[in-house]
Amino acid sequence: MIMQRLLLILILSLSMPGCGTILQTDPRSGQQQWQDQHIAMQVGGLVNKPPYLGKVRVNAISTEGRVLLVGQAVDQTTAGQLAGAVQELASVKEVYNQLQIGPLPTLSDVGLDSWLTTKVKAQLIASKKLRDSAVQVATENQRVYLLGFVTREQGNIAADVARNVEGVKHVIKAFEYTD
Repeated sequence: MIMQRLLLILILSLSMPGCGTILQTDPRSGQQQWQDQHIAMQVGGLVNKPPYLGKVRVNAISTEGRVLLVGQAVDQTTAGQLAGAVQELASVKEVYNQLQIGPLPTLSDVGLDSWLTTKVKAQLIASKKLRDSAVQVATENQRVYLLGFVTREQGNIAADVARNVEGVKHVIKAFEYTD
């Protein structure tokens, strides 16, 4: 039974968008990493039910209970209500609402963002200067958000790497610095 649960957790952590895998270089405890992934999954559950269904597209990234919401909402009221609902979730300390107001992205837009995320991640992995860093990448509307636990030097290197990926319009650093 325990082995089945661990396998299910592993499969979920690897397959859910917005939820990264638990990283060895991440200074958070395994329990905190799991809690942050659980928060992201709860947000995913919220946006797939009324009153948000069909009105928002959200990628939620949680770090030590601080939740970054990126994506789109059809209006400011919906974006504000969602941010309030996320703030009410257990273990959420703070919400950074970066939802853009406007029409929801097309399948083509979502595909482009996914492709940019893949390209940025590949370049970050290839960088020898970032081997011992824990960087998460989220892309919305060709804007790349970089999160994780890094030194200031690693954060600057990661931002430069992302900036130089073709198709990236803007890079936003949201790192926790370890130095």
